Amino acid sequence: MSAVDKRFKSLGFNVGIPSLVFVRSLSRDCMLVVEGERVKGFAEYRYTFYKTRYLPDGRMTSLKVYMENQSIKRVLHRVASFLSFLERTKQIEQKECEKVAQ
Repeated sequence: MSAVDKRFKSLGFNVGIPSLVFVRSLSRDCMLVVEGERVKGFAEYRYTFYKTRYLPDGRMTSLKVYMENQSIKRVLHRVASFLSFLERTKQIEQKECEKVAQ
């Protein structure tokens, strides 16, 4: 397991495809997703961080993109910050989350 996979796992994400797809359910119909992809002109993977909602039948109802085409370092920092905000506002349970170094 790579360091990136371990970081996301420590933040409560499930690792879909190692180093590429990370998913965390916030509720029955809402989840946070981080997806990586190769982008021409960059030596490393570029990542997109978004929140999506689904209807009970599986259809997507909304998609909110927080970051797009960013380095993993920036995305990890933003994800940790977003989860901290959710904990402070009591939208998710208080949990021991590793602080991501800047």
